[in-house]
Amino acid sequence: MTTWIVKSETDDPELALELVESQRNHGAYTAWIEDERGQPVDEESLKTHKAKQTTPTLKERGIGILVVLAAAAAAIGTLYAIAVWIDHLY
Repeated sequence: MTTWIVKSETDDPELALELVESQRNHGAYTAWIEDERGQPVDEESLKTHKAKQTTPTLKERGIGILVVLAAAAAAIGTLYAIAVWIDHLY
């Protein structure tokens, strides 16, 4: 038997809870809520409006650091190239 996955995206926690309950009431065997990283969200915390924000993974933090370092290296390299060009002119 083929398994089908249906996804929906919303910023409203009440709508997310409503959609999950609707799917469960219409005979869906499993319905759950995930955050933007694909991690399951506790529905009780959504109902009480105390859902905590997820923290970035180690991989995401590493990529962020690499992007910042690459931008800094590009900026320094550009400034160095401009300085060499200006020095060459005079």
